[in-house]
Amino acid sequence: SVRQNATNLAQSTVNYIEGVLHAAEKIPQNMAPIIETTNYDEASIESFLELIVNHNNEIFGSCVAFEPYGHDAEKKYFAPYSYMEGDSVSYKVLGNSKYDYFNWDWYRIPKELNKPVWTEPYYDEYGGNVIMSTYSVPFHNHQDQSETFRGVITVDMDLSWLSSVIDSLNIINGGYAYLLSKQGTFLSFPDKSLIMNESIFSLADEYNNEELRRIGHEMINGKTGFVKFKPRELEDDAWLYYTHLPSSGWSIAIVFPEKELLANLHNLFMALVALALGGVILIFIVITVISNRITRPIEKLAKVTANFGLGNFDVKLPKVWHNDEIGQLTGSFDSMRLELKKYIKNLKETTAAKNRIESELKIAHDIQQGIIPKIFPPFPEREDVDLYAVLDPAREVGGDLYDFFFLDEKNLVFAIGDVSGKGVPASLFMAITRTLLRAKAVGNISAREIVTGINKDLCLGNDNAMFVTFFLGILNLGTGEIDFCNAGHNYPFLLRAGKAPEMLNQTHGTPLGLFEDMVYKSGKLTINKGDTLVLYTDGIPEAMDVKGNLFGDPKLEAILEGFNAGDPPDIITNKLVDETKAFAAGAEQSDDITILVLTYYLNRASSERQNEMELEISNNVEEIFKVNELIDKACETWNIDRAHGHKVNLALEEIVSNIINYGFTNGEGHLIKLSIKLMGDIVRITIIDDAKAFNPLEKEDPDSLDKPIEDREVGGLGIYFVKQFMDHVEYRRENGKNILIIEKNIRE
Repeated sequence: SVRQNATNLAQSTVNYIEGVLHAAEKIPQNMAPIIETTNYDEASIESFLELIVNHNNEIFGSCVAFEPYGHDAEKKYFAPYSYMEGDSVSYKVLGNSKYDYFNWDWYRIPKELNKPVWTEPYYDEYGGNVIMSTYSVPFHNHQDQSETFRGVITVDMDLSWLSSVIDSLNIINGGYAYLLSKQGTFLSFPDKSLIMNESIFSLADEYNNEELRRIGHEMINGKTGFVKFKPRELEDDAWLYYTHLPSSGWSIAIVFPEKELLANLHNLFMALVALALGGVILIFIVITVISNRITRPIEKLAKVTANFGLGNFDVKLPKVWHNDEIGQLTGSFDSMRLELKKYIKNLKETTAAKNRIESELKIAHDIQQGIIPKIFPPFPEREDVDLYAVLDPAREVGGDLYDFFFLDEKNLVFAIGDVSGKGVPASLFMAITRTLLRAKAVGNISAREIVTGINKDLCLGNDNAMFVTFFLGILNLGTGEIDFCNAGHNYPFLLRAGKAPEMLNQTHGTPLGLFEDMVYKSGKLTINKGDTLVLYTDGIPEAMDVKGNLFGDPKLEAILEGFNAGDPPDIITNKLVDETKAFAAGAEQSDDITILVLTYYLNRASSERQNEMELEISNNVEEIFKVNELIDKACETWNIDRAHGHKVNLALEEIVSNIINYGFTNGEGHLIKLSIKLMGDIVRITIIDDAKAFNPLEKEDPDSLDKPIEDREVGGLGIYFVKQFMDHVEYRRENGKNILIIEKNIRE
């Protein structure tokens, strides 16, 4: 199709230009953090810039422009600039009363917007004396957790290469292409006199062409179109395809003369007529031969039906003229062919639907896992309580939930629940329950009031009679008193020093969502320092082994007897999960497994709990932001300076991205566990995953860092930077899992 060909041609050109622009953008983006954290002298900056220009053929020049007196207290203007002059790199320092770069767009716009921008193309008679466009990235001065604008880092692109790219497009006879800037100025055009001198709107005014003006507005607004119009450059009507370049905001247009298009269609029509006539003659010959030879139908039938075994059900069977045995056999084969074709089509549709559902369920799993808190310890600044929880659904999505948050400075809300049923309906009901919990738990409110309010809302429109068993507690961290309400949930266990596990066998109402008028009661409990509360769903006691035996409450209680007062909640939680998995080894997981363990420390010293944090994410790139949040939280808690924190964050983000993008090939959901620990002046980060084995220490450092971008080998640069940023990197493979440890001295 004409439009598809135009789209392919334009998009391939856009992709090429975007690739060049993206490669250029990476250079100042990567330099900005370096300039922000280190004060370089002019000689060092000159060396940086010369290296950039000398090893990147697409870049005409590069500049580091500072604010007035921002680099040298005695220099108002200071903008070191390296650029191509002939076949060599030249250097100068820009800025004086005649060239007040502070008011030029390449400096002023990124400063005002505080973000990287491509400038409108311009002629720089003071800098490079060529038509160029500049990409500017602002950099800042970071002091006292605030930042001030310090200057910009730029790369200049000589736009003469754009004309050669556009002119080289393979367009049908009489066609042409052109490129517009964000303001509609011609950056390339067959008539070279229009380049940088005219815009599509000035031509529209000159020709009094409102259609051309409308197309111009569509193009500069980033839209794509395929329209018919009458250009002045051609005698006949033409078709115009236009689209935009996302990075720079420029637009490309390709003009196809309608006469040439119709010529191709006419030739195609004549070829089809000739082919049809030839087919008719061939069919006539075949029919004549078949009528003269009685055995030919059987031979044809045998040859055609052989294609059925190859899966080709579109072949035509030989024609039959009589309703004899051969005719009946041919009819039977044709019926079989149609039924098999229909069956294969239905099978393909069913398989495609199954794959789509599996993909949607994986997305739902990631969303569900994202709404429950998963950073542990959740309150590293607290000295009086610790908490750990885990949710392991039996399917892609499940109906279990847990949550915890502070009502105020002293009162901690914690809850666990189990929705009836499995799969997507249960997961939706779980999300609604968790949302209602957050909405109802506000101000000075009791546990039974919260549960009663959630129940009323869940009963509204609950035509499917779904319900959720629910346990809610409010712990006063000053007194140790717990106000709790159990709505038909499994009885929690209380672990006290020197005593056997105590089951809180109190029920204060039916599961939520069944009876709208149910008024729930509540219970009171006071816990002491070192006491631990263990909450769980029926996925633990009802776990089954391969013989159908249940795990049971007695076995759960026996395991809890093995813990001491004050044991960390994560140790208790992981032990219960491991014991349950070991018991059910070889059997399919029959129900969601959820555990929440809370230990009350009262006035425990902060040094016992503020030196380690944990995070568990799924293999989804959308969860990488949680890694950034973990590092930010660690930096704030442990007073890590911005430069060290930035390097640790870059290294960890690179590692996790590689695991997600390249470590898993089966398309299934997997978990990646991270722990960060402060050991004196050393921050140690451990990453554990079950992806395919990969030792980054065996990856050789790239030897092409000084080559132009297009000549460098793909890959390896991220691992190289991890090694450079970290003081120690260690790898091992244990029990089918990758264990990577990185360390950074944060006081150097």
